[in-house]
Parts: sequence; C-alpha cells; structure tokens
Amino acid sequence: MRKMGTSDNQTDINVVNGGREDAGHAEISLPQEQDEISVSDSDEVRESSSAEVCLPADTSETDSGGAGDQSDMTNRKDVQESGENSAQGESADDEAGIFSDEDTILEEQALRRKERRSRVWFITKYVLVNISRFILAITFLFSAFTKANDPVGLVIKLKDYVGAIGVVNMPEFLLYLAGILLTLVETVLGIYLFVGMRKRRRVAAMATVFMLIMTAVTVWIVVKNPVSDCGCFGDALILTNNQTLAKNIVLLAMAFFITANHKMMFRLVHKDWNWLVTIPVVLAVTALFSYCAYMLPLVDYLPFAEGTDLRTTVKTGDALDMNYKVTFVYTNGTDTLELTDQDDDPDSTVWKYVETRNELLNDHLDATTEFFVVDQDGDDVTIDILENNGFVFIVTVPDLGKATPETGGVFNNLYAYCRQFGYEFYFITNAADGKTKHKWVRDTGAEYPLYESDDRVLWQIVRDNPGLMLLNDGKVLKKWSRLGIPNFDYSKPLQPDFIQELVKTKRYAAKPIRF
Repeated sequence: MRKMGTSDNQTDINVVNGGREDAGHAEISLPQEQDEISVSDSDEVRESSSAEVCLPADTSETDSGGAGDQSDMTNRKDVQESGENSAQGESADDEAGIFSDEDTILEEQALRRKERRSRVWFITKYVLVNISRFILAITFLFSAFTKANDPVGLVIKLKDYVGAIGVVNMPEFLLYLAGILLTLVETVLGIYLFVGMRKRRRVAAMATVFMLIMTAVTVWIVVKNPVSDCGCFGDALILTNNQTLAKNIVLLAMAFFITANHKMMFRLVHKDWNWLVTIPVVLAVTALFSYCAYMLPLVDYLPFAEGTDLRTTVKTGDALDMNYKVTFVYTNGTDTLELTDQDDDPDSTVWKYVETRNELLNDHLDATTEFFVVDQDGDDVTIDILENNGFVFIVTVPDLGKATPETGGVFNNLYAYCRQFGYEFYFITNAADGKTKHKWVRDTGAEYPLYESDDRVLWQIVRDNPGLMLLNDGKVLKKWSRLGIPNFDYSKPLQPDFIQELVKTKRYAAKPIRF
C-alpha cells in the first residue's frame, strides 16, 4: 500500500508539477485533498494570474487587430507624409540650388561683362592717349619746321604782333632770337612727345601749358583781329583766326587728356637713348633756321615759288582793283594831294609826284593777287612785266632804308648786262620817301629807274632785302638771296647750259594749303 501511496504521491507530485497536464489524477488521489485543493488553488491562482497577466496581453492582441491597423495606416501616412515632406524638401533644395546656381552664373556673367567693358575701355583709352600724343607731337614738329624753313616770314609775323600791342621799332635780332626760341620749344616738345621721354608727365604738362598760352593768344587775335592769320604754320598752311582758335582748343583738350593719362604713353626709344634722337633733331632744326635766315626757304610755300607761271596766277585790271586800293600822293611844297587811280592827273607844273600808297582791301588774299607795280610816274607796269617774252630780272627791296649799299655794285653790273643783251631789268622797292631813294642812288651810283610795290608783296616774292628773281616768259625760273646771287658771265648772253643748270638746282616748290 505504501508503494501505491508512494506512486499516488508521486502522481500527485507529478500533477502538482505538471499543472494542467492531467486533471484526472487529482480526482483519484482523495486522501490528499488538501493538496489537491492547494493544487487546484494553485492552478486557479495560476490560471487567474495567467488570466490577469494574459488579459492585457490578449486585449492588446485584440486591439492590435484594429488599433494596429490604424497605427500601421498612421505610420504609413507619417512615412508617406515624411516622404512627401522629404521629397518637397529635396525639390525645394533642388530649386534653391538651381536659383543659387543661376544667381552665381548671372553674377559671373555680370563680372565678366564688367571686366570685358573695363578691358575695352582701357584699350580704347590707351589707343586714344597715344593717338592724341602723336597728333600733338606731329603738330609741334610741323609748326617748328615751317618756322625754321622760313625765319624771315616768322619775324614779319612777330613784328605784326608786337606792333599790334604798341611796340614799334623792336630790334630785329630780338625778333630772330624769339623766333629761334619758339622754334626750339616746339621741336623739343614734339620730339619728347613722339618718342616718349622718361619724364612723360612733365613733358605732357609742359605741352599743356604751352597750348594754354597759344590758345589765350588766339583768343586775343580773334577779339582784336590784329592779323589776318596767326602764322602758326607759316605760309605752308593758311588758317583763319577762328579756324586757328578751334584747332588750338582741340589740341589743348588732347594735351589735358595726355597729362591725365601720361603713363599710357609707350616709348619708341629706350629712356637711356632719348638723347640720340633729341640732339640730332635740335641741331638740324637750328641749322635749318640759320641757313634759311641767310638764304631762302628750303621748301618754298610762297605764291612766287620757282616754276610758278605768273601769267595765270596774277590778277590785273578790274580783278585787282576789287581787292587793292592805290593812292597817288603829290605835293606843291606846302600842301599834299592824294588821288586814286580813277582821278585825273594833276597839273604837273604845280604838283610834284611823291609816292604811291597801296592799301590791301583783303590782306588774306594770295600775294600773286596783290602783285602790283608802278613806275616813278605812278603808271601801272604790271602787265608789261608779265607779258614780256624773254628773260626779266627783278630786284626786290622790301625796305630800301635797311638795304645794304654794298650790294649796289652787283645790281649795277646786272643792269648793264641786261641793257647789253636786251633783257628787262626792274628794281622794285617799297613806297619809300624821296630822301631814302636819293640816298640809295647816291650811295650805289644806280643808273636804273626805281619802281614801287607793296612791301608785303615784295617779301612774298623773295625772302630777303634785297633779293633777285629771274623770269622767263612770265614764269619764275630762279630766285636768290643777296648772298646767293651767282656770278654771271657778263660777256655773253644766258647760255642754255647755264639755264638748264638753274632749273636743275631750283628749290622744292610747294603750294600752301588754305582753308
């Protein structure tokens, strides 16, 4: 029986240990009721505890069927919304990136355009500075050349200027000194600007100051009108006063522009070798000025240049009367009588001829238009000179009072030579008074008659006092200064070989430019 109890107890233990594995074993083991109760209680406790524990789990599991789906849907919505938001964020970032890239591209393009405009403006200004610099330099050099080529004409113009401000009888050597200084200043400024000297700013500033002075002088000329043209370029380029003022204003603006941008002037010669260009040019200009002051212009821009046919250029008769006024002066010892070429001659037993005054109605005309010669009686001999078929020697003396009597012997021999071989000879001077003429005849022993013309015209014919011109059939064959008159062979007429030699050695003739 103990064994059975033991097995029962063991069974009960198994039941107890096994829990709900086999509920039948609890009903068989009655003696162990308390144990069974405890077992059942424990089972109930276990079941209750499991129920209590599992109920929330079961509830949760039950809710998870509906709430879980809702949470899944919510999560999906959240994921979808987050996805959409992230997609929108990415698209916004992409759009922001695109706008940022576009702004960067626009900024870069604007920067490139600005750099391009800056580069174009720099190149343009560089080109304009150097073009202005060369124009100013060439203008200075050309002006200096025309002055050095015709020093006598420069002195005549300076004499007009000083006379306009009330200075009379200024020594000629001072005028020549002023002329050579002005010529050298223009030469140096022109060379320095042309080659680009080391002190470019200083040179540009000097050119500006020079143009300021010249412009101020031109304004005075325009207002006061003391001369018909400024004479800036001699007889090579004739400008009116208003044209000269416009030219100086343009050059002054160029000078200011160059001064403000002087560093843009490139050098044609290394700065250490500038003297190789400057010194030879200065010496050449000085030599040219000295040579032409004693001889004649190297390049003849005058209206009576060698090779000019005066029959086609000189206006006579009515065409001349329109631009030229002639006044004949007579005296009876106490009174003076002035008559025009339209008046009748006075009684020769009462009135004695004194001089002929020639007044230019328009002094801006060509000197060939103004050419007018009268004899001692006041008769016009211009046509006789021009229409002569053959050789005509003309001695021009613009200022008889300052002519050197030493040259009188040469002209006396030349007059005898012309009479021997039938050539015409005219000794033409300004309208000097009788005392001056008498002194010349007395000091030189002249036997030739003295003709008269305007002194400015005579200066235009030959740039010397006195000078000599040879015509052949009305055409200018040759001109000489008083120091350049050749030694004629007075024993025979002019030979073809000698004439051909004169033609070969004539100076270069250039027509003046008029605007």
